[in-house]
Amino acid sequence: METSIRPIVEWIDEPPSAPLSAVDRGRPVDPSLPTLDTNDAERLAVLTEELLRSLGHA
Repeated sequence: METSIRPIVEWIDEPPSAPLSAVDRGRPVDPSLPTLDTNDAERLAVLTEELLRSLGHA
């Protein structure tokens, strides 16, 4: 379990400088891939913020 959590903790401690980053097993992934749509990412960010706010965490 530690190995699966470590990358997440590292990203929290030292977030990437790019506004949208994708990594697969420690290697950067090309953000132009169709599966990494920036509109979907923005929508997810908005929904996540709304959920956290509704739970009193933001």
